[in-house]
Amino acid sequence: MEITLPKAPVGAWFEAAIRWLQLTFRPLFDVIGEAIGVSVDTLVDLLTEPTAAQLTVLATAVIAFGAVRRGRARPVGIAVLVWLVLAVAEAAAGVAALAVQNLPAPLFLWAMNLFGAEYTDPQLVLALLLLAAVVAISFAVPSARQRGLALGATAALLAVFVVHHILGVQLALVVVLLFTALALVVAGWRLALFALLGFLLILSMDKWEAAMSSLALILVATAVAVVISVPIGILAAYNDRVSRIVKPVLDFMQTLPAFVYLIPAISFFGVGQVPGIIATVIFAMPPGVRLTELGIRQVDKELIEAGEAFGAPDLQILRRIQLPLALATIMAGINQVIMLSLSMVVIAGMVGAGGLGNDVYTGIARSDVALGFEGGIAVVILAIFLDRLTGAVTRFSPAARAQRAAR
Repeated sequence: MEITLPKAPVGAWFEAAIRWLQLTFRPLFDVIGEAIGVSVDTLVDLLTEPTAAQLTVLATAVIAFGAVRRGRARPVGIAVLVWLVLAVAEAAAGVAALAVQNLPAPLFLWAMNLFGAEYTDPQLVLALLLLAAVVAISFAVPSARQRGLALGATAALLAVFVVHHILGVQLALVVVLLFTALALVVAGWRLALFALLGFLLILSMDKWEAAMSSLALILVATAVAVVISVPIGILAAYNDRVSRIVKPVLDFMQTLPAFVYLIPAISFFGVGQVPGIIATVIFAMPPGVRLTELGIRQVDKELIEAGEAFGAPDLQILRRIQLPLALATIMAGINQVIMLSLSMVVIAGMVGAGGLGNDVYTGIARSDVALGFEGGIAVVILAIFLDRLTGAVTRFSPAARAQRAAR
């Protein structure tokens, strides 16, 4: 006598659940897909062909970050809010363009002639006004370092304008120099030298746009994964019941084959960059949750009790004691999130995400060794750069600074 088990239609149940979610939450999926798509496209444009307005806003953000750290959050926030209102008004109704047309022409003609521009970009004018406001706020700060930061960022911005618009150097080389400067400030001259040579190699292999597309995908996926995983890790560290619930879910996420994540992602978002990013976020989240929980649980309880003795609320203890002391472990989790995101680049290329993953997948499909190898080398360069960069960020943590001061 043969005993057989009835077949469980797990696949049919899963398909029915996917269809129900599609019908019920279609507007939500459309909004998420549009937001992710716009974020990736904007980041790709910033990394490949940044406009003068984008570069100005980037320099302003660097200066504003220093001013906020030195107690000027309110005036900086007001300046940014005014700029946002004017930028939105310009995009919607051309308010800034109308104001520029009514200003005396000599204010702009010299710059137009110098840079060979045919018209005055209203968004650039607004960005320059924001830069001037933030620089003025920085000079009101009693800190020579902040004034130096303001002058340095402004000088770097002017140098980029001169190098690109007057000397005719392509923007990709300018971005390479910016990556090199970032590596020098954060990690030292060794990583800066590697970044310079590595990105020049990518540029010489004609993989720059593909590499920047992959970098934008990785950065957006990492940002989303970190925004989700760090709060979950904090909650799990504070609540044992949440920790017990989260751990088997993370185990399931880490053991499920990466290709399986693409099935619901394609069903919800179609083919393209968005399903690749969604699958990457799900695949890369677990280390962020685990190491955030581990870092907070490892903080010395005596330090927490000292904070409680001084009457500090739980949120302040978390922000001022636990997170700074757990920063090294949390950054290790973020590092792993980035590395797992990089490992998904090729898989995401299979569903139309583009970038280096598409080159590697095309090389495999066509047996084109050169194309696949060049794409793989570019992925390795990005991986080493991001790995060393995120690993070096921990040296700016309060614990690391205290250790250096004690030597």
